[in-house]
Amino acid sequence: MMNNNFIPKLETNNFFIGSFDAYLDTTKQLIMNNSYLTSEEADEILKGMPTTYRAAITTKDGNYIGYIGLYKVDAKNDTASIRFEVNEELNENERCEIFDEFNKYIHDSLNITEIQENTYKTKNITEVEKKEIVPSSNIIITNEFLVPGISDEDLEKFSQDYSIPKLQMPFTIKINDKVVGIIGLSSLIWSNKRANLNIFFDKSLGNEIANELSGFVIDDYINYVHNSNVHNVTLSVNGSNKDMLNLLNRTNMNYYGAIPYGAINGNNIESNMMFQHIPSMKKENGILIPDNKIISSSFLDTEKKELSEKIELGNGFKMIRPSSLEKENIDVTTVLAGHIKAMQNRDNFTIPLGEDKYILQKGNGNYGISKAFNNYSYIVLDDKNSYAGYVNILRSNANGRNVEIEIGINPALQHNGLGTSVINKFYDELFSIGVASVTSSVFEFNNPSIRLHERVAELNGIRLDSYFVNGQFWDMNIYSKVNDRIIKELRK
Repeated sequence: MMNNNFIPKLETNNFFIGSFDAYLDTTKQLIMNNSYLTSEEADEILKGMPTTYRAAITTKDGNYIGYIGLYKVDAKNDTASIRFEVNEELNENERCEIFDEFNKYIHDSLNITEIQENTYKTKNITEVEKKEIVPSSNIIITNEFLVPGISDEDLEKFSQDYSIPKLQMPFTIKINDKVVGIIGLSSLIWSNKRANLNIFFDKSLGNEIANELSGFVIDDYINYVHNSNVHNVTLSVNGSNKDMLNLLNRTNMNYYGAIPYGAINGNNIESNMMFQHIPSMKKENGILIPDNKIISSSFLDTEKKELSEKIELGNGFKMIRPSSLEKENIDVTTVLAGHIKAMQNRDNFTIPLGEDKYILQKGNGNYGISKAFNNYSYIVLDDKNSYAGYVNILRSNANGRNVEIEIGINPALQHNGLGTSVINKFYDELFSIGVASVTSSVFEFNNPSIRLHERVAELNGIRLDSYFVNGQFWDMNIYSKVNDRIIKELRK
């Protein structure tokens, strides 16, 4: 029978295709049996398939028959292979309907346009259909100041002055054969075709180096990464970094918003100015970057350092830390089941195919409830201790003075003010421990969340074409709420 944790996400005439981890052990055994492999060899095959793009397959009456997934993925060149394995022979029509549905899904959500080979396996059959792939030509930057790669020596030197993330597509910036900077991407998400731009200048050359550099250096690099299938490139700059802001104003990057109090500068917290570029974007005329918002970080110091264990919301609803569920004699298993059911009701395209973002269906040590659910800031419960939603700190910036949050309300309980109550209480709680501003990122297809944030926060900017799924790009709206103590201080 169907595993209770299996979530169907794609449907054909005869089959469901969905969450993989519910049948992880069964799938591993299938691979071992079909190919006479050891446990370690089967693990290597599983590791070769991205968790988000592999899926279990069941019949409509709930019987597991096998799995399908991507492997040998080369997202830069938009190529991959498909592995499709079952525990009994399927007829040609059945095989085609599964292959076709999966192919459509990966093309729409990943923009994988070329499949190198299709592998179909049973215990007695192995069929491999190979396709000839013509590799794309290398893209060359003609800008004389940009040299591909960064030497270990230069990277070590710059690391003494900056905290440098692992850079992809790195280049060295040279003027008259002297290294003046390095440039590269971080947080590159091939499936969403977006990345963050990182630029570091040699501090020993003084602050004026950015003023001596032509904006074409940045533009040429950005055009290079666009040609390499990175669609949206963004860069964040401290509001006090006037040299970098002036340089960016000489490029085709456009300012699109600021996170108030989202950056740290010595003992102060200040605005984080955000720029972006997508193909064909030109510099807009007349854009004025707002004044930098600065406040001493000590201004917000409070005696309270930790979030409260429990917060009453009224009408029987409450927010409770996951670590306190047991203390409150609340059945964690029941709450968890409610969480899974609520996730099943989300729109299909917001849930990865093989990996349920918040659900561990079978422990694989990589992701799941033990890491996600238990680390939520708060679980929302009703008067019967049934699951109603969650709210969570995703990440913190500016030494914890700015935090980015996410919120999810059980679809069955939306449109009754619960989300507004939860997020306002969470704002108050965060401000009570000295947070200066709270940020939320909401994709444009998430209409309930957009309506919620329009009521409680301020729209700071829109990151264009930030999420690629189902064959189209979606914008990301960025909202912020500032601590009332700061607002009152500024009014004096």
